[in-house]
Formats: sequence, structure tokens, C-alpha cells
Amino acid sequence: MKKEFLDSNRYRDVIIHSTLDSGEDLLLNDKWKKKYHFKIATLIVPTGLVAEAIEVKKNISEEGYYFTMLFDFDTDTEEAKAQLRKKIKRGINRRHLKKREGKWKISSKQILRGRIIWNDDFEDTAYDRVFNIDGKIITIENFAQMFEEYEGWNFELKILDPTDERT
Repeated sequence: MKKEFLDSNRYRDVIIHSTLDSGEDLLLNDKWKKKYHFKIATLIVPTGLVAEAIEVKKNISEEGYYFTMLFDFDTDTEEAKAQLRKKIKRGINRRHLKKREGKWKISSKQILRGRIIWNDDFEDTAYDRVFNIDGKIITIENFAQMFEEYEGWNFELKILDPTDERT
């Protein structure tokens, strides 16, 4: 009986927040004049202040861009949002993919940046993870195909925390 009580109260101090539901609207254009709609919010977490931005897509089930930054507790929320806006602008103004012959290819800079995300649509992939690169969903199978033209080359793969400045 006591175990049931503990299990049912385990998460009583957890705050559930949805930036998509309660965040502020942020409308931006990239350098190619494409318009983006983001919801942004700042939250206090045990390690400081988090600012996050989630792209709002017409199709709610589509994943778009996601940006986040971690700040000290004493950071002004407006300053955190300003820094997050800079990160968003940097992110939407970079292109890592080019479409050639109907397939996504690695751009001429030969750098990929993106996010690893959970996937519950197994129509195009056998895996429950996909990559979000340039705001586009790339399956593991398509990701592997992008490297076919680089056979024999070396590569560097670096996994970064989502709050890392370089993302």
C-alpha cells in the first residue's frame, strides 16, 4: 500500500509546461525571405534559466526547428530571449542540405547540423529515431544514403547538448 502511495505522488512537484501552448509568438524571415513562426518561452529549471523556441508548423504533427539555451539564474529574461533570437537567426540562415535528383544531399560545405528526435511513423523507416536537419525530417536510411558519394572519405561526428552555443 505504501509503495502505491509513493508511486502516485512521485511527480507531485513536477511542472508541466508547453511552449507551443503558452509561449510568445516570434515571426522571423531567413535570408532567402522564407517566413518562420516560433513560440518562445523562458523557464526556471534546477540548473538556471532555459530559453526555448519551437517552430510552429501548419501540420501539427510535423517537427520543425527547435532551439534552446541555458543561462544563469540571475540572467534577465529579455536578454535570454535576445540571445535565443540570435541563435534562431543563425540557425535558420544556414543550409546543410541541397535537393538534387529528388533526394536530399549534403551541401558543398560538407557539414551537417541537426537534432536526433523520436519517431512514431514507421512508413519510411524501420527506426524509432530520425534526424531533423534544416527543419526537415531525414530518416536513418536517407541519412546513410547521403554518405554514399563520400565512400573512402574520413568524417567527424560530434554529439552536442541542445543548449550548446554551436547548435
